[in-house]
Amino acid sequence: MNYYPHNKLKNICNKLLISVGIKNVIAIEVADCLIQTSLRGVDSHGIRLLPHYIRVARAGRINKIPNCKFKKTSPTTGIYDADHTYGHAAASFAMKEAIDLAENSGSGFVVVRNSTHFSASAYYALQASEQDMIGISCTNTSSMMVPTRGKKPYLGTNAITFSFPCEGEGPVCLDMATTQIAWNWVLKAKEEGKKLNSPWGINEQGDTTDDPNETIGLLPAGLHKGYGLGLVVEILCGILSNQTYGPHVSSMFDGDLSNKRYLSHFVGAIKISNFIDIKLFKTLLKNMITELRNEPPIDTNRPILVAGDPEKISEKKRLKTGIPIDDIIVDEINEIIEQQGLEEKLKL
Repeated sequence: MNYYPHNKLKNICNKLLISVGIKNVIAIEVADCLIQTSLRGVDSHGIRLLPHYIRVARAGRINKIPNCKFKKTSPTTGIYDADHTYGHAAASFAMKEAIDLAENSGSGFVVVRNSTHFSASAYYALQASEQDMIGISCTNTSSMMVPTRGKKPYLGTNAITFSFPCEGEGPVCLDMATTQIAWNWVLKAKEEGKKLNSPWGINEQGDTTDDPNETIGLLPAGLHKGYGLGLVVEILCGILSNQTYGPHVSSMFDGDLSNKRYLSHFVGAIKISNFIDIKLFKTLLKNMITELRNEPPIDTNRPILVAGDPEKISEKKRLKTGIPIDDIIVDEINEIIEQQGLEEKLKL
Protein backbone atom coordinates (compact mmCIF):
# COMPACT_ATOMS: atom_id res chain seq x y z
CA MET A 1 0.00 0.00 0.00
CA ASN A 2 1.44 3.36 -1.06
CA TYR A 3 0.17 6.89 -0.42
CA TYR A 4 -0.13 9.60 -3.08
CA PRO A 5 -0.99 13.34 -2.89
CA HIS A 6 -4.57 13.92 -4.01
CA ASN A 7 -3.62 16.75 -6.39
CA LYS A 8 -1.11 14.52 -8.20
CA LEU A 9 -3.68 11.75 -8.56
CA LYS A 10 -6.30 14.18 -9.86
CA ASN A 11 -3.86 15.49 -12.46
CA ILE A 12 -2.97 11.97 -13.64
CA CYS A 13 -6.64 10.96 -13.74
CA ASN A 14 -7.58 14.01 -15.80
CA LYS A 15 -4.70 13.52 -18.26
CA LEU A 16 -5.49 9.85 -18.77
CA LEU A 17 -9.15 10.54 -19.51
CA ILE A 18 -8.28 13.28 -21.99
CA SER A 19 -5.68 11.00 -23.61
CA VAL A 20 -8.41 8.50 -24.55
CA GLY A 21 -10.55 11.22 -26.11
CA ILE A 22 -12.74 12.43 -23.25
CA LYS A 23 -13.70 16.12 -23.33
CA ASN A 24 -12.01 18.20 -20.63
CA VAL A 25 -15.27 19.36 -19.03
CA ILE A 26 -16.28 15.72 -18.53
CA ALA A 27 -12.81 14.53 -17.48
CA ILE A 28 -12.77 17.18 -14.74
CA GLU A 29 -16.00 15.85 -13.23
CA VAL A 30 -14.80 12.23 -13.29
CA ALA A 31 -11.45 13.13 -11.73
CA ASP A 32 -13.02 15.36 -9.07
CA CYS A 33 -15.51 12.66 -8.13
CA LEU A 34 -12.91 9.89 -7.86
CA ILE A 35 -10.48 11.97 -5.80
CA GLN A 36 -13.15 13.33 -3.45
CA THR A 37 -14.44 9.80 -2.98
CA SER A 38 -10.98 8.44 -2.16
CA LEU A 39 -10.24 11.33 0.20
CA ARG A 40 -13.45 10.53 2.05
CA GLY A 41 -12.30 6.94 2.51
CA VAL A 42 -14.80 5.28 0.18
CA ASP A 43 -12.02 3.31 -1.48
CA SER A 44 -14.36 0.89 -3.21
CA HIS A 45 -15.64 3.71 -5.44
CA GLY A 46 -12.60 5.97 -5.71
CA ILE A 47 -9.37 6.00 -7.70
CA ARG A 48 -9.23 2.19 -7.85
CA LEU A 49 -11.96 2.36 -10.53
CA LEU A 50 -9.92 4.57 -12.88
CA PRO A 51 -8.51 1.63 -14.91
CA HIS A 52 -12.04 0.35 -15.50
CA TYR A 53 -13.27 3.77 -16.61
CA ILE A 54 -10.39 3.98 -19.09
CA ARG A 55 -11.14 0.48 -20.40
CA VAL A 56 -14.82 1.23 -21.08
CA ALA A 57 -13.90 4.46 -22.86
CA ARG A 58 -11.52 2.54 -25.11
CA ALA A 59 -14.07 -0.21 -25.71
CA GLY A 60 -16.79 2.20 -26.80
CA ARG A 61 -19.26 2.05 -23.92
CA ILE A 62 -18.59 5.71 -23.18
CA ASN A 63 -19.67 8.27 -25.75
CA LYS A 64 -16.61 10.50 -25.99
CA ILE A 65 -18.46 13.36 -27.69
CA PRO A 66 -21.94 13.15 -26.13
CA ASN A 67 -24.88 15.35 -27.04
CA CYS A 68 -26.28 15.73 -23.52
CA LYS A 69 -29.66 17.43 -23.28
CA PHE A 70 -31.70 18.83 -20.39
CA LYS A 71 -35.46 19.14 -20.79
CA LYS A 72 -37.30 21.20 -18.19
CA THR A 73 -40.69 19.58 -17.66
CA SER A 74 -42.10 21.94 -14.99
CA PRO A 75 -40.82 24.72 -12.69
CA THR A 76 -39.41 22.03 -10.39
CA THR A 77 -38.63 18.99 -12.59
CA GLY A 78 -36.61 17.97 -15.58
CA ILE A 79 -35.07 15.08 -17.53
CA TYR A 80 -31.37 14.89 -18.37
CA ASP A 81 -30.30 12.70 -21.29
CA ALA A 82 -26.66 11.72 -20.67
CA ASP A 83 -26.16 10.25 -24.16
CA HIS A 84 -23.93 7.57 -22.60
CA THR A 85 -21.27 9.84 -21.17
CA TYR A 86 -19.69 9.08 -17.81
CA GLY A 87 -22.30 9.03 -15.05
CA HIS A 88 -20.09 11.30 -12.93
CA ALA A 89 -20.51 14.15 -15.40
CA ALA A 90 -24.16 13.39 -16.18
CA ALA A 91 -25.30 13.35 -12.55
CA SER A 92 -23.20 16.40 -11.71
CA PHE A 93 -24.64 18.42 -14.58
CA ALA A 94 -28.13 17.22 -13.64
CA MET A 95 -27.62 18.31 -10.03
CA LYS A 96 -26.60 21.77 -11.23
CA GLU A 97 -29.91 21.95 -13.10
CA ALA A 98 -31.76 20.76 -9.98
CA ILE A 99 -30.05 23.47 -7.91
CA ASP A 100 -31.09 26.13 -10.44
CA LEU A 101 -34.68 24.88 -10.32
CA ALA A 102 -34.63 24.94 -6.52
CA GLU A 103 -33.18 28.43 -6.41
CA ASN A 104 -36.09 29.71 -8.50
CA SER A 105 -38.94 27.47 -7.32
CA GLY A 106 -37.92 26.07 -3.93
CA SER A 107 -37.10 22.58 -5.11
CA GLY A 108 -35.69 20.83 -8.13
CA PHE A 109 -35.71 17.16 -9.15
CA VAL A 110 -34.04 15.71 -12.22
CA VAL A 111 -34.02 12.16 -13.53
CA VAL A 112 -31.01 11.10 -15.62
CA ARG A 113 -31.31 8.53 -18.40
CA ASN A 114 -28.88 6.85 -20.80
CA SER A 115 -26.07 7.06 -18.28
CA THR A 116 -23.29 4.87 -16.84
CA HIS A 117 -21.79 4.15 -13.42
CA PHE A 118 -21.37 7.35 -11.39
CA SER A 119 -19.10 6.21 -8.54
CA ALA A 120 -20.09 7.60 -5.09
CA SER A 121 -23.55 9.10 -4.74
CA ALA A 122 -22.38 11.62 -2.12
CA TYR A 123 -20.51 13.65 -4.73
CA TYR A 124 -23.80 14.93 -6.13
CA ALA A 125 -25.86 15.44 -2.97
CA LEU A 126 -22.99 17.39 -1.39
CA GLN A 127 -23.13 19.89 -4.26
CA ALA A 128 -26.62 20.93 -3.20
CA SER A 129 -25.59 21.37 0.43
CA GLU A 130 -22.75 23.64 -0.67
CA GLN A 131 -25.57 25.93 -1.89
CA ASP A 132 -27.42 25.74 1.46
CA MET A 133 -29.84 23.14 0.15
CA ILE A 134 -30.81 19.61 1.06
CA GLY A 135 -29.24 17.31 -1.49
CA ILE A 136 -30.66 13.97 -2.64
CA SER A 137 -29.10 11.53 -5.09
CA CYS A 138 -29.56 7.88 -5.97
CA THR A 139 -28.84 5.42 -8.77
CA ASN A 140 -29.78 1.97 -9.94
CA THR A 141 -27.03 -0.56 -10.65
CA SER A 142 -26.45 -4.11 -11.84
CA SER A 143 -28.55 -6.80 -10.18
CA MET A 144 -26.80 -7.65 -6.87
CA MET A 145 -29.37 -7.52 -4.05
CA VAL A 146 -31.11 -10.76 -3.14
CA PRO A 147 -34.71 -9.85 -2.18
CA THR A 148 -36.02 -10.93 1.21
CA ARG A 149 -37.09 -14.62 1.01
CA GLY A 150 -35.23 -14.97 -2.30
CA LYS A 151 -32.01 -16.74 -3.22
CA LYS A 152 -30.77 -14.95 -6.31
CA PRO A 153 -30.11 -11.26 -7.05
CA TYR A 154 -32.77 -9.01 -8.53
CA LEU A 155 -32.31 -5.35 -7.51
CA GLY A 156 -29.02 -3.48 -7.62
CA THR A 157 -27.03 -2.18 -4.67
CA ASN A 158 -28.97 1.03 -5.47
CA ALA A 159 -27.17 3.76 -3.51
CA ILE A 160 -29.15 6.57 -1.86
CA THR A 161 -27.78 9.77 -0.34
CA PHE A 162 -29.13 12.69 1.71
CA SER A 163 -26.96 15.72 2.52
CA PHE A 164 -27.66 18.65 4.88
CA PRO A 165 -25.54 21.81 5.37
CA CYS A 166 -24.28 22.32 8.91
CA GLU A 167 -22.75 25.16 10.92
CA GLY A 168 -18.99 25.07 11.40
CA GLU A 169 -18.27 21.84 9.52
CA GLY A 170 -19.05 19.92 6.36
CA PRO A 171 -22.56 18.67 5.62
CA VAL A 172 -24.20 15.82 7.49
CA CYS A 173 -24.26 13.24 4.72
CA LEU A 174 -25.88 9.82 4.73
CA ASP A 175 -24.44 7.93 1.77
CA MET A 176 -25.40 4.25 1.70
CA ALA A 177 -25.92 1.28 -0.52
CA THR A 178 -29.27 -0.39 0.10
CA THR A 179 -27.35 -3.67 0.43
CA GLN A 180 -25.21 -4.41 3.50
CA ILE A 181 -22.15 -3.47 1.45
CA ALA A 182 -21.47 -2.26 -2.07
CA TRP A 183 -20.39 -4.89 -4.63
CA ASN A 184 -17.07 -3.13 -5.11
CA TRP A 185 -16.18 -4.10 -1.52
CA VAL A 186 -16.58 -7.74 -2.59
CA LEU A 187 -14.24 -7.15 -5.53
CA LYS A 188 -11.76 -5.36 -3.27
CA ALA A 189 -11.79 -8.32 -0.83
CA LYS A 190 -11.11 -10.70 -3.74
CA GLU A 191 -8.15 -8.61 -4.88
CA GLU A 192 -6.70 -8.57 -1.38
CA GLY A 193 -7.41 -12.25 -0.64
CA LYS A 194 -9.52 -11.35 2.38
CA LYS A 195 -12.89 -12.39 3.78
CA LEU A 196 -15.82 -9.99 4.01
CA ASN A 197 -16.15 -8.38 7.46
CA SER A 198 -19.35 -10.33 8.06
CA PRO A 199 -21.45 -12.93 6.16
CA TRP A 200 -23.11 -10.30 3.99
CA GLY A 201 -22.87 -12.30 0.77
CA ILE A 202 -25.24 -14.93 -0.65
CA ASN A 203 -23.89 -18.06 -2.36
CA GLU A 204 -25.38 -20.29 -5.07
CA GLN A 205 -27.37 -22.25 -2.46
CA GLY A 206 -28.96 -19.10 -1.03
CA ASP A 207 -26.91 -19.25 2.18
CA THR A 208 -25.06 -16.30 3.69
CA THR A 209 -21.27 -16.25 3.31
CA ASP A 210 -18.22 -14.12 4.10
CA ASP A 211 -16.24 -15.61 1.22
CA PRO A 212 -16.07 -13.09 -1.66
CA ASN A 213 -15.15 -15.86 -4.09
CA GLU A 214 -18.44 -17.68 -3.63
CA THR A 215 -20.60 -14.56 -3.24
CA ILE A 216 -23.13 -14.20 -6.08
CA GLY A 217 -25.38 -11.64 -4.39
CA LEU A 218 -25.72 -9.42 -1.34
CA LEU A 219 -28.05 -9.16 1.64
CA PRO A 220 -30.23 -6.04 1.80
CA ALA A 221 -29.23 -3.51 4.47
CA GLY A 222 -31.56 -4.04 7.41
CA LEU A 223 -33.01 -7.11 5.68
CA HIS A 224 -36.56 -6.42 4.43
CA LYS A 225 -36.21 -2.68 5.12
CA GLY A 226 -33.17 -2.37 2.87
CA TYR A 227 -35.02 -4.43 0.27
CA GLY A 228 -37.81 -1.86 0.41
CA LEU A 229 -35.38 1.05 0.07
CA GLY A 230 -33.70 -0.64 -2.88
CA LEU A 231 -37.09 -0.96 -4.56
CA VAL A 232 -37.79 2.75 -3.98
CA VAL A 233 -34.48 3.69 -5.62
CA GLU A 234 -35.26 1.43 -8.58
CA ILE A 235 -38.62 3.18 -9.03
CA LEU A 236 -37.09 6.67 -8.82
CA CYS A 237 -34.37 5.73 -11.32
CA GLY A 238 -35.20 2.87 -13.67
CA ILE A 239 -38.99 3.19 -13.77
CA LEU A 240 -39.30 6.98 -13.61
CA SER A 241 -36.84 7.32 -16.49
CA ASN A 242 -38.46 4.51 -18.54
CA GLN A 243 -35.12 2.67 -18.67
CA THR A 244 -33.82 -0.75 -17.68
CA TYR A 245 -34.25 -1.96 -14.11
CA GLY A 246 -33.22 -4.81 -11.82
CA PRO A 247 -31.87 -7.87 -13.66
CA HIS A 248 -32.33 -6.12 -17.01
CA VAL A 249 -29.45 -3.73 -16.19
CA SER A 250 -26.21 -4.95 -17.81
CA SER A 251 -23.12 -5.80 -15.78
CA MET A 252 -20.54 -3.15 -14.98
CA PHE A 253 -17.52 -5.44 -15.32
CA ASP A 254 -18.58 -8.61 -17.15
CA GLY A 255 -19.42 -9.14 -20.80
CA ASP A 256 -18.78 -6.84 -23.73
CA LEU A 257 -17.44 -3.52 -22.41
CA SER A 258 -18.65 -1.78 -25.57
CA ASN A 259 -22.28 -2.37 -24.59
CA LYS A 260 -24.18 0.68 -23.38
CA ARG A 261 -25.61 0.31 -19.86
CA TYR A 262 -28.65 2.65 -19.82
CA LEU A 263 -28.24 3.39 -16.13
CA SER A 264 -30.50 5.97 -14.49
CA HIS A 265 -29.98 8.40 -11.63
CA PHE A 266 -32.27 10.67 -9.63
CA VAL A 267 -31.04 13.92 -8.06
CA GLY A 268 -32.82 16.58 -6.08
CA ALA A 269 -32.25 19.88 -4.29
CA ILE A 270 -34.52 21.51 -1.71
CA LYS A 271 -34.08 25.16 -0.71
CA ILE A 272 -33.99 25.18 3.09
CA SER A 273 -34.68 28.90 3.48
CA ASN A 274 -38.18 28.32 2.07
CA PHE A 275 -38.93 26.50 5.35
CA ILE A 276 -36.63 28.02 7.98
CA ASP A 277 -33.91 30.64 8.23
CA ILE A 278 -30.81 28.92 6.85
CA LYS A 279 -28.52 30.10 9.66
CA LEU A 280 -30.98 28.83 12.26
CA PHE A 281 -31.27 25.50 10.46
CA LYS A 282 -27.52 25.00 10.37
CA THR A 283 -27.17 26.01 14.03
CA LEU A 284 -29.94 23.65 15.14
CA LEU A 285 -28.39 20.81 13.15
CA LYS A 286 -24.98 21.52 14.68
CA ASN A 287 -26.51 21.47 18.16
CA MET A 288 -28.24 18.16 17.52
CA ILE A 289 -25.23 16.32 16.14
CA THR A 290 -23.06 17.72 18.96
CA GLU A 291 -25.51 16.29 21.48
CA LEU A 292 -25.46 12.95 19.65
CA ARG A 293 -21.66 12.80 19.63
CA ASN A 294 -21.64 13.56 23.36
CA GLU A 295 -24.05 10.75 24.22
CA PRO A 296 -22.39 8.04 26.37
CA PRO A 297 -20.91 5.26 24.19
CA ILE A 298 -20.71 1.59 25.13
CA ASP A 299 -16.94 1.76 24.58
CA THR A 300 -15.24 5.07 25.45
CA ASN A 301 -12.64 4.34 22.77
CA ARG A 302 -15.38 4.23 20.15
CA PRO A 303 -17.41 7.47 20.45
CA ILE A 304 -20.80 7.93 18.83
CA LEU A 305 -20.66 9.23 15.27
CA VAL A 306 -23.24 10.76 12.96
CA ALA A 307 -23.68 10.24 9.22
CA GLY A 308 -20.64 11.50 7.35
CA ASP A 309 -18.26 11.53 10.34
CA PRO A 310 -16.06 8.62 9.13
CA GLU A 311 -15.69 10.36 5.77
CA LYS A 312 -14.78 13.69 7.42
CA ILE A 313 -12.16 11.97 9.59
CA SER A 314 -10.71 10.22 6.54
CA GLU A 315 -10.63 13.37 4.42
CA LYS A 316 -8.82 15.38 7.11
CA LYS A 317 -6.20 12.64 7.44
CA ARG A 318 -5.71 11.90 3.75
CA LEU A 319 -5.32 15.55 2.78
CA LYS A 320 -2.12 15.34 4.84
CA THR A 321 -0.92 11.76 4.33
CA GLY A 322 -2.17 11.17 0.79
CA ILE A 323 -4.55 8.60 -0.68
CA PRO A 324 -3.64 4.91 -0.19
CA ILE A 325 -3.70 2.70 -3.28
CA ASP A 326 -3.09 -1.05 -3.49
CA ASP A 327 -0.02 -2.05 -5.49
CA ILE A 328 -2.12 -4.01 -7.98
CA ILE A 329 -4.12 -0.86 -8.83
CA VAL A 330 -0.94 1.21 -9.08
CA ASP A 331 0.42 -1.31 -11.58
CA GLU A 332 -2.77 -1.10 -13.63
CA ILE A 333 -2.68 2.71 -13.68
CA ASN A 334 1.01 2.78 -14.61
CA GLU A 335 0.41 0.30 -17.42
CA ILE A 336 -2.29 2.54 -18.87
CA ILE A 337 -0.06 5.62 -18.46
CA GLU A 338 2.62 3.83 -20.50
CA GLN A 339 0.12 2.68 -23.14
CA GLN A 340 -1.15 6.25 -23.54
CA GLY A 341 2.37 7.65 -23.89
CA LEU A 342 2.21 9.82 -20.79
CA GLU A 343 5.33 10.44 -18.76
CA GLU A 344 4.41 10.80 -15.07
CA LYS A 345 3.91 7.43 -13.38
CA LEU A 346 3.03 6.49 -9.81
CA LYS A 347 6.05 5.32 -7.85
CA LEU A 348 5.81 2.08 -5.86
